[in-house]
Amino acid sequence: QYGSLFSFIVWIMQQTICRDAINWYINLLLLDTRVGGSSLNYVISFLVKILVIMDNPQITKARSENYKPGITEFLGLCMWVGISEAIRLLPTSLSKKIKDLIFALLQYSIRLEKGYFLMKNLKYSTLASDYSENSLANTRNKNNSPFKEKEDRFNEWLAGIIDGDGCFQVSKKGYASLEIVTQLRDKRILYLIKQKYGGAVKLHAGDNYLRYRLHHKAGLLSLINGINGLIRNPIRILQLGKICNLYDIKLKDTQPLTYYNGWLSGFFDTDGSIYLNEKSGQIFITASQKNRFILDALVELYGGTIYAMVKQDAFKWTCYKKKEILSLVNDYFKVNPCRSEKLTRLTMANRFYELRQLHAHSASPASDLGKAWKHYLVKWNSLLDKDAPSSFSDDGE
Repeated sequence: QYGSLFSFIVWIMQQTICRDAINWYINLLLLDTRVGGSSLNYVISFLVKILVIMDNPQITKARSENYKPGITEFLGLCMWVGISEAIRLLPTSLSKKIKDLIFALLQYSIRLEKGYFLMKNLKYSTLASDYSENSLANTRNKNNSPFKEKEDRFNEWLAGIIDGDGCFQVSKKGYASLEIVTQLRDKRILYLIKQKYGGAVKLHAGDNYLRYRLHHKAGLLSLINGINGLIRNPIRILQLGKICNLYDIKLKDTQPLTYYNGWLSGFFDTDGSIYLNEKSGQIFITASQKNRFILDALVELYGGTIYAMVKQDAFKWTCYKKKEILSLVNDYFKVNPCRSEKLTRLTMANRFYELRQLHAHSASPASDLGKAWKHYLVKWNSLLDKDAPSSFSDDGE
């Protein structure tokens, strides 16, 4: 009558259905499984459909609107129940045996599915954990990378300039401003900042110093947006915090200093110095500050030692070992070049060690090596005053 077993099964599946079985089947399909290929899904699908038929209680007036639209197409079943009594198709004894067998097969299949599902989730969890750790490492590496964006390097350099010789101010009338004072020979620094943010550069305290002043709101907000979170001088952070409160800006926390951060370049442009000692045959790279906290980080990253300057009520970070000097000159300052006149002396450091290795410093003044050494010293001393004393502002910076 039915033509084949397949036709019989199809006809069976068109009879009454069990609501719980449908829910079970739908939840089961939520597992995205691939154990043994796609065939296992079809096995589970077939077993569930058989159970839908065999374990189907009598239901009355099952309304298709109780189910989501399209579910009949999704399951491949027909909901023909609309009469008062449903049909029982299989004998009880035979039904029980078949059901027991189907349940056993289904439970085994589900165990395989669960095992795969857990392994799959474990794999994804491991990948997610690795991605999270790698993302954090990448963030650290990016902050310490020598291949940063030009804008980021400029902002780090500017933060070092401000920490060294800058000052944020808020007047009694509530007007905010930034001032930076440098020696006249380093005017290039101030004009670079003026070119980017506006402001004015004028002579200050005689004819040997220049003062840069920025007070218009647009330029000041743009500058703050660039250096917020990069300032390291505690006094300067408090000054910046007052302006942030004035303009309702969140003051960002300062992140730990990293080796390739451009901050040292700016700080060295303002509070740093490079000089040589002919007697000891050493080059010194130094930076002075009244706050030792700022200098401690430099020792950890670049080496050197901190000395107390009792008369000046300040501290000096000093590098003099050849390895430390060459590392700064040939690595750090290659990535973050100075913008002051100190850059020229930095570029002469390698030549100094070459001449020392040739003993040019002890050669006869009339010899070629002696002349080369003398010419080197003349050029070196013509650039900057030897270790010019650092100036400190009245606010204890």
